[in-house]
Amino acid sequence: MAWWMWLASLIGVALLGSLAVAVQRPGRGRTVTSWLGAVAFYVVLVGMFGSWVHGALARGAKGPLVGLGFLLAIFSLGLLVALYKTFAAARGRGPGESGATH
Repeated sequence: MAWWMWLASLIGVALLGSLAVAVQRPGRGRTVTSWLGAVAFYVVLVGMFGSWVHGALARGAKGPLVGLGFLLAIFSLGLLVALYKTFAAARGRGPGESGATH
């Protein structure tokens, strides 16, 4: 996939997530929606960097592989944290828990 397609996907996910949160009343549903938007954003980031790491592996390029692999690991951890926060917000844990947009 071309880099501009990944960029368009990131912008689209960010806009849809923001719009979904903006039209909801404050509460647990809005918090869950904000975390779902964050999860979707991380999924696109992990897919993008995973694709680039795969390309670097195919070319045998060691330099880009290290940098892109590091970013892939960071965004993968962010995805796991966002998934945990989404499930925690859906279960109603943490009364003072803020959403992903705060």
